[in-house]
Order: sequence, then structure tokens, then C-alpha cells
Amino acid sequence: MAVFSKIAGEYRFRYVAYLAVLFLLINITVRLALQTGFSDTLPFTYGMFPALLKGTLNDCAALVFVLLLPATLVLLPSDKFLQRSLAGSIYTALIIFLFSALFIFAAFAEYFFWDEFGSRFNFIAVDYLIYTTELMRNMVESYPLFRLLSAVFLCAAGVTALLWKNLHAFLPGVKKHPADYFPRNGSFGGRLGFLGGLYATAALLFFTFTPFAVEQNRFWNEYAKNGVYELFSAYRNNQLDYRAFYKTIEAQEAFVLAQREIRDANPIFGPAKGENLLRMAVAQGPEKQPNVIIVLMESMGSNWLGEYTPNLNALAGSGLSFSNMMSTGTRTVRGIEALMLSVPPTPGNSIVRRPDNERLFNLGTMFRERSYDRDFIYGGIGYFDNMNAFFTGNGYTVTDKLDFAEQSKTFSNAWGQCDEDLYSESLRLADRSFQAGTPFHQVLLTTSNHRPFTFPEGTVDRKQGSRRSAVNYADYAIGRFMREARGRPWFDNTVFVFVGDHPSSIAGKTEVPADAYGIVCVMYGPKYFRPETVNTLCSQIDVAPTLLASLGWEYRSQFFGTNARKLPAEAGRAWISTYQLLGFRTNERLVVLEPDGSANVTRIAPHAPDGPHDAASSRNDAELVARTVASYQCAYDLFTNKRMKESVVIAYTPRLSGR
Repeated sequence: MAVFSKIAGEYRFRYVAYLAVLFLLINITVRLALQTGFSDTLPFTYGMFPALLKGTLNDCAALVFVLLLPATLVLLPSDKFLQRSLAGSIYTALIIFLFSALFIFAAFAEYFFWDEFGSRFNFIAVDYLIYTTELMRNMVESYPLFRLLSAVFLCAAGVTALLWKNLHAFLPGVKKHPADYFPRNGSFGGRLGFLGGLYATAALLFFTFTPFAVEQNRFWNEYAKNGVYELFSAYRNNQLDYRAFYKTIEAQEAFVLAQREIRDANPIFGPAKGENLLRMAVAQGPEKQPNVIIVLMESMGSNWLGEYTPNLNALAGSGLSFSNMMSTGTRTVRGIEALMLSVPPTPGNSIVRRPDNERLFNLGTMFRERSYDRDFIYGGIGYFDNMNAFFTGNGYTVTDKLDFAEQSKTFSNAWGQCDEDLYSESLRLADRSFQAGTPFHQVLLTTSNHRPFTFPEGTVDRKQGSRRSAVNYADYAIGRFMREARGRPWFDNTVFVFVGDHPSSIAGKTEVPADAYGIVCVMYGPKYFRPETVNTLCSQIDVAPTLLASLGWEYRSQFFGTNARKLPAEAGRAWISTYQLLGFRTNERLVVLEPDGSANVTRIAPHAPDGPHDAASSRNDAELVARTVASYQCAYDLFTNKRMKESVVIAYTPRLSGR
């Protein structure tokens, strides 16, 4: 330390060291606050100490990056500026204040983020930073922002005063001149060398550092992470090259395995050497062409069906419902991707948010071929998550809150118009298509079941700001929508699909909890669906193939999903993921592919520990891993090689002689 102090200058080095200590203390305080507030998952036990130790090591790595800017600001200015001017004193004090305010605010934000998502900062936080309008409105409406910012300001001011006082307290004697506060400033070359060493260390860590993990459960692992580091890591790693980071198999083998997952109406596949899923989905029964309205419901996990959803319960009891369907991910864009493209999630960002995602083969392709009006209707601003661009680029007319008719606008919050307004706009556009004599297909995306959980007064007898209340209101809006739709002349010839985009919370003691991805899915239309419940484990990517098969449509396809009604109970499967962990589960096992090339198999159901059974399980595990790799690898290859394009699928000529 004495060497560094001599090179950088005693005052300057101590200045940087104080900032370092402050950053480490803030992060330790965050961890202790998380334990206090969420003691059910982060209890105060001896098990916390390994997590606290590894967390501190992670903080030290993050500290190197955090200090780059303040160290530069205090090491490079001239001695004269810092020593002999009031501006220099204000300048250095302001650096302390801004540093303190930023990381104290981040500490508060991390606590609230954990409350919402059960993790440190991740891709969701990155999204919120990118879409600042939604972020600020959501914060204003969800949290006591004025009190929070006031607390941050007071804490930062107090820290600044304390550090500023202690920076000078170690100097003996009474000082009469600012120059006396800066003994042994070190040469400019020495300070530059010190700064160069800091930047070199940061560069080395950037390419080599892997955060220390805790081998306990997901919550303790998240606890040990550094939120600031994870935020920038999430931004950096939002897209991953599957072939560079994940387990792979030979391409032709992968497509053969992927084809075996598909059972939609006796598919006729193209040649295996073509390395594709191109096929003809053969119709069974006469083709029906009803209007189709699909409602993608924000955060509507299957766990909410019950007390708070009487209208959805009634629709499920009168139509085709799926009791064991799972979402592919934890974000709305994953739900859109699964619904529209019928594809397993690719690592990193959803295809909805990636470049070159226009003119893909999607659910709307079949409706376009049958001359349907195609509308995407969203109560928020569709710029968020690139939704407008995705739907426009794939053949839909987009209507977001900025386009709503004035009579459709009654209530809005940070995320957009309430669900009743969304449904009013749906009815208006449906009436317009009907009057023009054109069949219509709509995809609606709701917003009310999202923080800040506010809705029009007088609709449901529940308090504002509660998730349960928001679910109850979302269901109320569905009931009103269906009552008004029944009065339309087009109602009898319309199919309604209500499907969740993802559950409200993916929480568990593992990174990919096998039973946490359940979502609501109901297909309703008395003319087209009799009461039926599909209990087989199935996926969100099965919605489109199941719907089209139920309507008797024959079409060329490259969907990964299948007709869930034809999926035997013992063959149930689902794709579930986070941004980097890719999961595939069956009734008994879960495979998780990680970006280090590993594949981990977890038993969901108990099995006998005898030798022969274990040997059989090992063989089955290897087969299941191969199936998992095949589906994710094929999805990545098809998208990156532009073979998901609509033109590729439409140009396919099936070999009617069979597979």
C-alpha cells in the first residue's frame, strides 16, 4: 500500500481507497438487507458465510471496473487544480457524492428487483434501462419515488461529508492553505502508471474472470453475485452463439431427432439430408375458417386459475383447455416467439428482439394465404421489446395505445391502456373486418397484470397495487369482452385462444425450476370445440400447431411444435429456459444445457436405486440429452442460416411418398 501511496500520491491514493471501501460496504449491506427482507430463502445460518465470502470476492472483481472512472478523474488533473482552487475541492467532493448516490440508489433498486424477480440484476434490468419511459413511469406508480430519492440524496450527502472529513483528518496540524492537504502527490508519470495498471487489471478480468458461485441453491448463488457486474454482464451477453458455447451433435442426426418430436397430423418431412424440419402438415377432416382472436395474457401462470379467475374457469370448462402447458421462458418476448414461430428459445435474446427477424414463417403466414385481416393489438407502446417491428415485419397491422380510438381509452398506467380498452379496440377492428366481408385474425397482448397493478376503479372489489387484484381485474375484463363479443354477428364463427405469456414468477431452489413454468391456455368456440382437457405435458410452442390441426388446415411448416391433442401422455415434454440456461423436461426428467458445454440431468420422479435400473436410466439420460441438444441446436441453425424465412417454407414441395 505504501508503494501505491508513493506512486499515486498519498491523498489521491487514499481518495480512491475510500471509494473502494465504500463500494464494498454498500454491497455487503445489500446482502444483509436481502437476508433480512427475504429470510425464508436467505436465512441467517452458517451456510451464509461461504456465500458472503464468495460474494465479497465477486465485489472485489467488480470494484476494479467501478473504480476506472473516478480514479481517472482524480489521478489525471494537475496538482495545481486540486491544490489551489475552490473548484478543485468542489470537483473532488462532487465525485464522492455522485459515486455514493449512484451505488446507494443501485442498492435500493437491487432490493426491489429481488422482491420482484428473486435475483440480482439481469437481462430484465437491462431492458428497463433501455426503455426509460416505461421504467420511470413504472417506478413513479409502483414505489414511493420521492421518499426513495430523498433517502438516496441524504445518505450520499452524509457519506460525502464523512469521507471528506476523514480524508484530511490523518494530516497533522492546522492547515492554512489547500495545498497543505496534498502532500506527496507523486509524479504525473507515476500516477499515469498507476492508472494504466488499473486499466490493465480490468482488461484481464474482462476476458478471464468468472464470478464465484455457491454450490447450494439458486438463491444463495444469486446472493453471492455482484449486482453491478451482473447488470453489465447481462448487457454484454444478451446473445450467445449456440455452437460456440453449448453442447452440439452432428447436424443430420440433430434434425432426425428433432423430427421425431413432431406429431402434427402425420407430417410428411423433406429429405433428412436437407437438415430442416420442412414438412406438409396433412389435414384430418374438412377445413374450417373461423375468425381467430388470440389473447396473450401478461404473467398469467396456471397457478392463478381458481379463486381470482371465474371467467377463465368458465371458458376452460366449456372449451379445449390445457392443464399442463409450460411457457418457454420468463419474458413476454419469449411468449410471442413461442406463439408466433413455434420454436424453442435461442440463448440470449428472443428472436423478437434480434436483427433480421422479418418475413419469417409464422402463424400469420397461414392466415395471409387464406386472405385474413391480421392485426397485432397492444395496450402499451409497441416500440418496447421491438414488438411493432417484429409484427410489422411478419405481415401484421400493428395497433398500439398510440393508435387506439378515443372511445377505447378509459384508463392507463405505466404499461399502457387497461385490458378493457384493449378489448374495446379488438371489438372495433373485428367489426370493421366483418363489415368489409373479410375474415380476421388478431393477436392481443394485455398489460394490466403487470406492476404497478392498477386498474379502473369500480371494476373489482379489491385494492389497487396487488398482483391478486390485477389477476382478478384481468379476468373481469375477459368476462366483459366475451359478453360484448357474444352480441356481435361474427361471434358464432370465431375461435378465442387465451394463453399466458409466462408465469408471474419463476422462483425455486434451482436455476430452471421444472414445475414453475405452467401457464393458462384455453381455446374457446362452441361451434368448434367441445369441452375437453388435455392433461399431457406440453409446450407453448404447441399452441399454433394444435390450433391449426383443430381447424383442419393443411399447410407447409417448419414449426418445432406439434399437435398437443395427439401427444401421448407418456411422451409429454416441454422446453423451458432462462436467458442462458436451456431446459427440456419430460414427465420424469429435466435436462439443462449450460453455456460451458455441459448438460445436467435431474430426476423429477423418484426411481429405484438398483443397478439395472440405474444402467437403463443412464442410457435414457444420454438419449434425452441428445434430444435436448437437437432441438436447441436446430432452432439456432435454422434462424442464423436464414432457413426460417417464409420464402424457404413456401417454396418447399413435399415428397408425397412419405418421410
